[in-house]
Formats: sequence, structure tokens, C-alpha cells
Amino acid sequence: MITAMAGSASGSRAATLLTLIALSLGGAADAKFLSMPFTTDFDIFGSGTYGPDGPWQAVGVLLGSHERKSHLVPLEGPTVPVWPTAASMVALHSTKAGGKYNITRSGNASEPFLKITEGTSEDNASALFRFADLNSNHRTSGLMVVDAMTFTNLRFEEPGYANVQATIYVMDSSVITYPNNRTSKPTVGILGFGRPSDLNSRGTSVLVQMKEAGLISSSSFGLHIASVPLKQRGSLILGGYEENRVIGPVGVFTKTTGLPVTYLTDVSIGYEGATEKYREDGSVWPNPVPDEASRVGLARFMQPSENGIIAIPNPAVPGIYLPPPVCANAATKLPVVWKEDLGYYLWDTTDPRYDTVMNFGGYMAFTFFDSTAANITIKIPFKLLNLTLEAPIVDEPVPYFPCHDTDSYNTGIWELGRAFLQGAFFGVNYDTNVTFLAQAPGPDMEQSATRSLEPTDRNMTGLPVKAFVNSWRKQWPELVIPDTESTLSPGALAGIIIGTLAVVGLLTALGWFVWRRRQRGRGAQQLSGEQPSDSEMKSVSELGIPDKVEAKICPYPEKPFVEIGDSTVLELDSRSVTSVRTVRTARDLSQFSEAPDSPGVYEMPADNPFADRQRDKEKAADRESQRRHN
Repeated sequence: MITAMAGSASGSRAATLLTLIALSLGGAADAKFLSMPFTTDFDIFGSGTYGPDGPWQAVGVLLGSHERKSHLVPLEGPTVPVWPTAASMVALHSTKAGGKYNITRSGNASEPFLKITEGTSEDNASALFRFADLNSNHRTSGLMVVDAMTFTNLRFEEPGYANVQATIYVMDSSVITYPNNRTSKPTVGILGFGRPSDLNSRGTSVLVQMKEAGLISSSSFGLHIASVPLKQRGSLILGGYEENRVIGPVGVFTKTTGLPVTYLTDVSIGYEGATEKYREDGSVWPNPVPDEASRVGLARFMQPSENGIIAIPNPAVPGIYLPPPVCANAATKLPVVWKEDLGYYLWDTTDPRYDTVMNFGGYMAFTFFDSTAANITIKIPFKLLNLTLEAPIVDEPVPYFPCHDTDSYNTGIWELGRAFLQGAFFGVNYDTNVTFLAQAPGPDMEQSATRSLEPTDRNMTGLPVKAFVNSWRKQWPELVIPDTESTLSPGALAGIIIGTLAVVGLLTALGWFVWRRRQRGRGAQQLSGEQPSDSEMKSVSELGIPDKVEAKICPYPEKPFVEIGDSTVLELDSRSVTSVRTVRTARDLSQFSEAPDSPGVYEMPADNPFADRQRDKEKAADRESQRRHN
């Protein structure tokens, strides 16, 4: 799939590869979705993680057009890390900016059709490609081109890869300036799945190209960024989603003006389980909201002008950006301190509340109001919001809380970045113009089950709500959580049902076998003349046998007499079906088969030659007796 896989691999990488191959066996050969690899799936970028405000895992894509002769053979070529987003185009760092893209060596790139001059993140063009906290200053410049890219399938199945023509913003300069005036040059780009036409730009959506080629069922994607510190794999499915990454009800939002907008109405602090000594919870949402900027956004996206704001899920930015003073209110309930020189809240690990927040089920809850008039609450545990600042922002690593009170620059739009998407599922179906938002599981999630999204789908299925607590049980060791009901998938439940039926069938067969053995034993006991013990005897009423039993009719045999070996047999007397005479014979028993046991009593037919012959003998004997008497 990627160059480093073709070479020698360490034991850990080999184990990872075997795990992913095993995962791939769960998909169908004709699946209409493509599962893209993350940088932590293979050791292709060193550690595969990125900072300086994470750690994060990105998605890997190949530059240029490639062809794979077998879906078990990895593709080779330059691979670049990108943040998957709903943006309308791709953004890559050129070799001039410290990246891998080289327009002069591409061979497939179109002539540049747009030049973007250096500007701040508030400028129209540059604001579309931000990679830093919104409170930082990100300056970029470069050219717009159309060039080839290749997406590989992590599941080692068809479609094994996809060659697409992407509209690319090639950044020749990309610099982030943080609030403390330190700078960095980001290396991760943006993979936009939106439609370039939404921005009146050249090119076709990469998802539309894949759908038209029959590689995916719809122009859609499902994303869960997941957590690097907790060793949880990310998930990006084109044309579908992983069902085990969706918990509880799914928020459905109408997508407008090319942006995946959601309507956020409340943020609160909460805890799973019982109240603790240092526990503080409740809403941190300001009242009233919105302010003037919020009203601008609400009017722009035709949302009700009540106590809510427009929020956009955006994996390209690291933090959670909310209107003031939401984060400040939250900070009063948490063991954090504000560092003015850094522009970040830092966790105070010496505060007694720190252990409670991290190990007793603490979370930050976000409540949304979707297009179906339903309230959807997504809980982001504080263990996911315990991230690390590294160089060049700070000299030594320090834990921070990624919540930012942010000026929306009068756009009325706030953003929910990677910190939020560690614990939330985010998807878009461009065919039906809907955005999906749902609770995602913790690191102890259930087995993968990938589903396709059809062009008409406006909803998706997932696991029950209680799967959330189950997926976090091991991460909250000091919290006693009652056992919850099973969240097994339908396949697992079917397996349990089949296994139960098999056990029931086996027990039934065993019971029948024991009953037959007992019946045969009783038959032999009766033939030998032995009487059952008192404990074995039951009355007719106990056995449920009627007082009168109708005799069954059995056809007579072709021959009038049959001899049986040296054994005791029962011969029916012609005068009464209840008379029994014992006959002894002297033939070898091995010549004959054993007659089956039968509880039935058989009466011979009226025209039976055995009965006629016996009556003739009796009449002759009567006549002889009368003659002698006379």
C-alpha cells in the first residue's frame, strides 16, 4: 500500500499489518466503500503522529497516479499526511514550504489557474486553509492547480485504490505564529471532500469522481479522528462509515452553502457515576446568547435565533473554539490555569480535582439541535481533552485544555476541531446534502462493522447509548460503573442464538436416546417375565393412557407360518387379542433380524387363513367328540 511496507518491517509493524489484514476480512469483496489508512497504521512517517498541540494522527495519500496489479501488493510512491475535511479542495505543502509536493516534477499537473498572495487567516482565500488555532496567525501563499492523487484502501479489498484529479492549493509558504510570537511550519495538508464548484473554483469533487467510477456507492464520507494517547485507530470511510463508531441517536443537519454547519445550543460539564467530593458540573453556556456575531451566523444559515450558535466540525484545526465566555466558565469548574503569554489553559496536575476529572468519568457535553428538531448530546471525556503542547510553542511538554474563547471575526461561525472529533463521529452525504454528527466510542470499542451510504440516505445506524460507558470502562478505573445491557452487534447476537439452538438440539437428542434405552430395557424385562419394582410402576391415570385402547389392524403375512430362532416369542390367539401363548423354537437366532419394539396390540383380519384353519380344527374336534359321545 505504501513504500515502507515493501521493505523490512519490525515485529511491531508486522503485527500491525497482520491485524489490519485480519480486519480487512470483515468486508465484502464487492463493497462500495473505501477505508483510507491513517499515518499511525504503518510506520511511514516515523512515529506517524503530529504536534505541537496534539499528538494527532493524519490520513496518508499518494501523490500522482498509480496502478496496483494486486490488492495484496502495496502501492509505492511519495506519501503525504493530510487532515480529512469537508473543505472544497486539497491543500498541500510544496518542497519550498518543507513539504513533498513538487509541481515541476509532477508531470500531471495543470497550468496554475489562480495565485494566492500571502495573507492572514482572516483574509478570504487564506482563511479556507487554516492549520492552527484560530487565535493564532497562519499566513500562506501559493498556486492553484489540478493534479493527480491516489487513495489506497486499508482493507486490502476491491476497490484497492482510486486515482483522482484533485483541485490543489500548493502552498509555497506556510507559517504559523502563536500568541507568544513563536512560529512553526506545518507539514500536514488538507484533503477536502467538498465540491470546488461551491467556491466557484475549477475541478470536480474527488468523491464524485469515485462514485462515477463505481468505486463507492455515494459521494459521502464518515470520519472519527480518535485518540493517539489512548492508542485508538482513526477511521475514514469514503462512501460509508464504521457502524461501531456511531453511538446513540445521530444528529442530521441540512448542509448549506458548501459548509457542514451544525446548531450548538449548550455546553456543560458532567460526570458518569456518583457525585464526588471535588465534583462541579452543570451548564457553562452564557445566557443570553447569541451576541451580534452569533445573530449574523444564525441569519446566514437560517437557524432559529434562540440560545444557540453555528458550529462547523473542522478536522483541520486542533482546538474547540466557542463564543466567550464558554471556555472561561468551564475553567472555573476545572483544575486548569490560564497562561496569558501562551494563550492556552494548562492542566494543574497538582490540584486534587485533577484525579476526579480524569478518572471519575468527567466529560464536556455538547448539545445540538438538528434539522429533525431533536436534541443530540455528545460527551467528550476530559481524558481526550488532556493534550500536550510541545516545541516550538513551549520548551518542555506541558498538558493543556484545548478550549478557546474566540472572536468569530463577525462571521457568526465557530469551529469544533480535532480535540472535539476525538470523541465525536462526523460525516457528510453530499448526494442528500446532509451532515451527520454523533457520539463516538472510547478506546475499548466494539468490533468494526463497515456500512455503505447510499445516495438517498439521510440517516445512519449505530450502537445503543450504553455502548459509550462500556467503551470507557477501563479508562475510568476509580469509577464504579454498573454493568450495562449488551451492545453486541446483530451478527454476534445471531451467533449466540444459533449456538443456543444447537445446545438445545443436542440436549433433546440426548433425552430421546435415554428414553429409547429405557423403553428397550422395559421391553426385555417384560419378555423375560420379570416384574417391575414398585418404584417403577405407575397407574394408568399417571401415565395418561385411556381406559380403552383401540386395536390396530395389521395385514397378514404371505406365508401362513414363520419359525423364529431359539427364543421366546408371543403368538396372538385368534380368539382374543388379550390371550398370549408362549412358543419355543430351535433355530439359530443369528439368521434373523431383531424385530423392533412396539407398544401396539394388533388384531388379525377376519379373512386371515391362520384363523380359518384354527376354526376348522376346532370344528373337527367338536364333531369327533360328539361322535364318540354318541
